[in-house]
Amino acid sequence: MPAQLFKFLYLLFLMLPAVAISQIKILGNVADNQGHPLEYAEVSLSNAASTIAAAQLTDEFGNFTLTVQRDTYKVKIMHMGQLIYTAVIEAVADINLGNLQLDVARQLDEVVLENKKRLVEKKVDRLVFNVENSTSASGGDALDALKLVPRVKVVNDVISIVGKGSIAVMVDDRLMRLTGDELTAFLKSLRADDIKSIEVITNPPAKYSAEGNSGLINIKLKKVRPDTWNASLQGSYRQNSYATVSGNTTFNYQKDKLSIQSASGYTNGAGVHTEDVLLTYPRYDWRENSRGKNTNTPLNGRLGIDYKFSDKLTMGMQYMGSKGKSANRENIYVRLVNRESGLPDSLIKTNGRNKNISTYKSLNYHAIYIIDTTGVKLAFDADYFNYKTDTDKFFATNNYYSEGVLIPASFASANNLGSREVGNFSVNADMEHPLKWIKLNYGARISHTKTQNIFSLYDLSTGVAVPDLSQSNEFVFKENTQAAFIDGNKEFGKWEAKVGLRMENTHTKGTSLTTGQENIIQYTRFFPTAYVVFKPTGNHSLSLNYGKRISRPSFEFLNPFRMISSAYSYSEGNPYLKPSYSHNIEVEFGYKDYYTASLYFSGARGNFEQVTIVDPFTSVQQYIPLNFINNNSIGINQYLALEPFKWLKTNVSIDVYYSASKSSIPVTLQFLNGWNGEFNFGADVILEKNKTVLFNVNGIVLTRGVDNLDTNSSIGQLNASFKLFLLNKKLQLTLNGNDILKTNLMTYTGFSNGVRNSYTSYNDLRMVRLSVLYTFGGELKSGGEREGKSGDERNRL
Repeated sequence: MPAQLFKFLYLLFLMLPAVAISQIKILGNVADNQGHPLEYAEVSLSNAASTIAAAQLTDEFGNFTLTVQRDTYKVKIMHMGQLIYTAVIEAVADINLGNLQLDVARQLDEVVLENKKRLVEKKVDRLVFNVENSTSASGGDALDALKLVPRVKVVNDVISIVGKGSIAVMVDDRLMRLTGDELTAFLKSLRADDIKSIEVITNPPAKYSAEGNSGLINIKLKKVRPDTWNASLQGSYRQNSYATVSGNTTFNYQKDKLSIQSASGYTNGAGVHTEDVLLTYPRYDWRENSRGKNTNTPLNGRLGIDYKFSDKLTMGMQYMGSKGKSANRENIYVRLVNRESGLPDSLIKTNGRNKNISTYKSLNYHAIYIIDTTGVKLAFDADYFNYKTDTDKFFATNNYYSEGVLIPASFASANNLGSREVGNFSVNADMEHPLKWIKLNYGARISHTKTQNIFSLYDLSTGVAVPDLSQSNEFVFKENTQAAFIDGNKEFGKWEAKVGLRMENTHTKGTSLTTGQENIIQYTRFFPTAYVVFKPTGNHSLSLNYGKRISRPSFEFLNPFRMISSAYSYSEGNPYLKPSYSHNIEVEFGYKDYYTASLYFSGARGNFEQVTIVDPFTSVQQYIPLNFINNNSIGINQYLALEPFKWLKTNVSIDVYYSASKSSIPVTLQFLNGWNGEFNFGADVILEKNKTVLFNVNGIVLTRGVDNLDTNSSIGQLNASFKLFLLNKKLQLTLNGNDILKTNLMTYTGFSNGVRNSYTSYNDLRMVRLSVLYTFGGELKSGGEREGKSGDERNRL
């Protein structure tokens, strides 16, 4: 049945173009006398009675498309209140006026359209923050700009949507495949002055993958002027417990029909991770303290080439790659304290080492073909990526009596060696098809993923490496997904609506080559989306949206191999894990540029999470992912941005939500509910009238609350930055202070088999960073980055 259904939808999408209604289109392109696209020129068509039949502002490329009935029309093009073009046409069929290069005065460029767009706009399926209208973002990078966007939170360079958690990032509608430090480095290489707008998509429409429950952020870049090049050099020094240095470069080139984008970066540094664990057993307390030094040296680069073969066809390719080495040395010290006497019973000391080498490479081919003048457009992507990581994990554990004397025959030591390789190939076709009565968007995607895992355990307790075949495994996992979608958008007066449906058919097969065990899962699911927005005035908007989402387990979670960390703890995957599903509803009210309020609900079923299973008799801790949580949450988020003075801009975000979770396994608590609060604030101070000296302070406060079936403590974090611009703002110096008061120490508390367990960790967040960014470029004599569609699989690595 799923295969037949997929074929039916595929044929349906092929037939849809035939239902297009014939209509007369008048289109063209407007440029100035130097060939630069003329944005916001007013194009109008008037009939013999001088009645305006259609009118439109040109877009950022100077393009316009008007729809009219058969008649004779007078074409007028106005710019800055001046008539710059007029002509009479007979509209009996579609007419392309071609490229109109007009004589336009340029002296008022700096003030034209300063108030054409609001700082914050509400569209039917997303919120748009126009960065080009924000003076606070000027001079910063993409991360600085994201801090100003409603509903977006940036803490320790991690981006999330308030109430949604971590998210996926797109650039010009193309999913990024970078995560962690690589994504941070890339976003810092993007100048805020090169960003046109940032779109916040809390409930992604049907054209995007249904994977994840956290939303999307889309960064729209300004278009590079023809025949120009630009580059940037950035270096930074960070000091927390250890020092970290990094450097990044970018180079962009556009001449005639050729466009080239490139970037590279390198980081070398270290940090400290600390963790305190308290397990409360009936007879004694397990008090564990660990401290580890993490070193990391990632090197990454990308190169993209696009070529415009004609007005209808553009094609390009992009390569992205990275290679990194990381190492972690950890000392774990455990005291077992008798609960009656309060005195130590025994001590456990473990020394651990973990080395990791990872490589990532991807290749994307893409093409955009404009089929006809009515706006029918096909976008095609073909992607391949390969990710490989090799691990070498070692530990040695000794047990001691309370007075520090070694307990005989208590020594345990082992070495885990592992290799994991993930390969994915996918193709994606996306058709935009405007009709007279509705704007259609439909397409399909096919994805194939294969992961190979080889892990071996060697017992070193006797001083000789002895293979433990019972703890070694070779595991292969394959996943095939076929997807198709369709959605339609319609405007009617002050209302706008959009509905869509996405179908995904998934087949997975996990095979243990060691044991011969196979696990096959196949499922077909439909994911509807719906949006409606009402704008009674230019200052108010009210919207409602709904969407169903899926969360698939990471490839690592599906591998049944057991990784031993010490004599008392190990982790393993679960090949029986299934995806979880969620329903999301949101109502949002917006007023002008500075206030939004959102009421949201999310209901998730079959959520998976890594569970800590504590054995109360042996004290061994097992970490394994299981499907066991059903969660409902409802909350309200409010965002307020004020400018009390020309030199001061402030913003406040308040999120309060209620969470209730139920467990389907006896190990954990069976039910937990409670309220949570999250408060963010920020202030930008302009210390010099030309905006060459800026100061920013921002902070976050999280109240005590619940996280699924655990409780969490309250935390706070205070950050500050100082920016100085020199050499006509080409040189930027930034001094950052992060977690200045060292108050971001979160404690989670839960129960496992009746044993209360508390975890407090800190990732060396308090630090100071000095960065230097220099940008330069020029004109070229003569007359965007592409991301593929396999970001969902990449995010599961």
